[in-house]
Amino acid sequence: MGDASAASSPHTEPGTTPTPTTTAAAAAAKQPTGFLALYQKALPFPARPGLAAWSPTLDLIALVTTNENVLLYRMNGQRVWGFAHRRDRNVGPGGGETRIERLRWRPDGKMLALGYSDGSTRIYDVNNGKQIHRLTSEAASFGTVSCVGWVDNYSQRTRPGMAAEVKSADCTPQALFDMDVGQMLPRLSVLPSSAGADSTFTSKVTLDALINSVTKSGEGDNLDVLLIGEEGGKILLNVFDSFLIGTMELSSLSHQLKPHSKLLRHTASSDLSTHSLLIHEPQTNNILFATMDILFIQQFGQYLFQLASTSTRVQALLRYIQEAVVALETEFKTMNDLAQRYVSIIDEDVRKQGSEVSLEFFELLVTGVPSEVLREWLVDVLTERGQKRWEKSSMNGYETLRRLVHENLLPTCERLTVLFCRLRGLARWKERGSPLGLDPDDFTRCLDVVSGLTVFAHEFLLKLNKELEHFAAFGSWLRHTLDELSTVINIDDKPAEDPQIDTLRVSEYIRCYLKQSSLAAFFRREGFLRLSEYQKKKGESVFELYARNADREPVPPGFMELAAYLEELCRSVFAKPQMAMRQQLRVGKPVTVAEREVGKMDVRMVVEGGVQVAYVALCDVEKKANNLILIRCQISVDGSLSTVSKIGCAKVLFPDPESVLVDLQFVDSSAIILILADKTGRNSEMVSIAYDIITYDENYDHEDLSESVFSYAEALQGEEMAVVTRRQFDSSFIPVQLTINGNKGRRVGCVIAEDRMRYIVFDLDGQEEDEEEEGEEEEGGMTVEGEEGEGEGQGEN
Repeated sequence: MGDASAASSPHTEPGTTPTPTTTAAAAAAKQPTGFLALYQKALPFPARPGLAAWSPTLDLIALVTTNENVLLYRMNGQRVWGFAHRRDRNVGPGGGETRIERLRWRPDGKMLALGYSDGSTRIYDVNNGKQIHRLTSEAASFGTVSCVGWVDNYSQRTRPGMAAEVKSADCTPQALFDMDVGQMLPRLSVLPSSAGADSTFTSKVTLDALINSVTKSGEGDNLDVLLIGEEGGKILLNVFDSFLIGTMELSSLSHQLKPHSKLLRHTASSDLSTHSLLIHEPQTNNILFATMDILFIQQFGQYLFQLASTSTRVQALLRYIQEAVVALETEFKTMNDLAQRYVSIIDEDVRKQGSEVSLEFFELLVTGVPSEVLREWLVDVLTERGQKRWEKSSMNGYETLRRLVHENLLPTCERLTVLFCRLRGLARWKERGSPLGLDPDDFTRCLDVVSGLTVFAHEFLLKLNKELEHFAAFGSWLRHTLDELSTVINIDDKPAEDPQIDTLRVSEYIRCYLKQSSLAAFFRREGFLRLSEYQKKKGESVFELYARNADREPVPPGFMELAAYLEELCRSVFAKPQMAMRQQLRVGKPVTVAEREVGKMDVRMVVEGGVQVAYVALCDVEKKANNLILIRCQISVDGSLSTVSKIGCAKVLFPDPESVLVDLQFVDSSAIILILADKTGRNSEMVSIAYDIITYDENYDHEDLSESVFSYAEALQGEEMAVVTRRQFDSSFIPVQLTINGNKGRRVGCVIAEDRMRYIVFDLDGQEEDEEEEGEEEEGGMTVEGEEGEGEGQGEN
């Protein structure tokens, strides 16, 4: 939004008038009030605790309500979209309804991740709220999601207002390596609604984002890391949207972590070289801080990008093929069912007469005179209206099937061929391919299956065109026959014009297609061989199997099974580099931050003088502590492994000794915002402090495991809190939750009220005018909008 204060005029929400109870508070009230209020919003349902977050790059806030609706609002309160989470019963750990447990934006603001109680993490497109990825662990025991951390190494370089880096257009080896050949292919088309209600690619926006997007020059080192933790101590690592590295026990990454240690918080440096974790150890109830190194990021760099981005595209294309095949099958079934409904009726009737339906139609074609049972079917069952419906349904169905293969299936096979060739080339570069676990023969097998699918699609088109020609002749003849049966003959009338019936094609249709379409074999579900077993026994390629003549033995599977086999094969191929990458994760020696769970905590990584530093903020809310503990962890890197080299800590006293902390969050590399309440809980204030200029005690020995940093800091003499910005609330609005976007150009925050039905949007840097002008503004009141009927989402995901 550029400057947040430019988005709206400075109205004051009800409940922000200062209520001075002390001399210090009175003095603060005379000063300009910070955190300029921009907008107040009323929600249709209460917001769930902890499930609200600002987009890092857009003025959008996502919230989850108590009825499991996910809502996205603009800064001015206008709803962008909302969807109702489908509550699946008895699928979560221990049964019960699946609930949303965590919410996290991708750092570039284009996607939103939701962690669920069933262990899955689903990623949604911010443009329309459609689910585009569902990440599930291969471990069946992966439980309720406890943490979702999403970081990247490029969003900080491309913040609004930053000049774009100029790239050379020279034809260098690097430029050739980064070249995206896929951009030279035609863009894929959206799928029809017959692909299914949950189809991802019926939306052009989603299709363009996942498949049709073009890799720009200089993006060869762009990478994002999604780290998901669960209650039982496992973690799931994912890079570049949906390239799953796999599931690991967090304790397996460091011998100093006890089993079932649970991930609580995750953040990383801007270049992803070092990651910081807050971990809960259930046996001791300790809170630990540890660094994590993802060694394959530094080792492979842009080659990792090529592998991860290409495999992500492959997975998107495989999903596109699956949905295209579903659309093909649905369209064929719709077309074929209507035809078979009419044919089955006459077939049953003529069997009772001891005849056969094809013979009845042949007799009618040759003699022009239908039998009694066929005449009754034509006049009373099919009728002219039914014949038109049959003809229209079939002609439209054939055209739709042909279009799906031409515009969707075959172009996807072309793209897959390009991508698999690229991966095979990367694997053949042994010095890079071997450590990544890539085998060129694996991608040759994938190319073989894609070739088989391509041949199968072309054969489908040949048979479809042939059957369409014969049906057109059959439909014309059937229409002419019905006209003759319904026409009253007058001897004085001129004879009707010859309709030019193609008798050969009609007879061929009756013989070959009337009782069963030739296309049914492409959608067979049983009676075919298993490709994996066949290849093991015969050693024949899939392409050779499908390239044989039509009357081939054994019978190969149809589209659905062939697409599923390709997906299964790709899963096994990518499992090899995933295994190699899982072996290159390390967690450094943990530091005991606290020997008990504390109510509020946050972690932030910054760079100070070229050194990576992690700040941890803690407050023991349960004991109603009147201070904030800040811990400064200086991180050193030896080779590729990071470790905590120095610990500093500070005890910061609240302005009012009787104040208690309600919520906290780091803003940026220098500020942290706190919500404080008095002992009654009815009067609150929001303050910001500069944590980077606080004096930190560095005498704590982090090698000594007998005392936690928190306990050591509690014994220190407290430092007075130097408030930079303050805003006070009275009892009409009691804030209980805080969410902030402190990124440059997007500095905006939000506080949610105690009833969780209201929230206030504020500018981090703006200030209210003096009291006289403020009073004039209050006479006009603040716009408060609630949208009736928002409770029901626009769709289910």
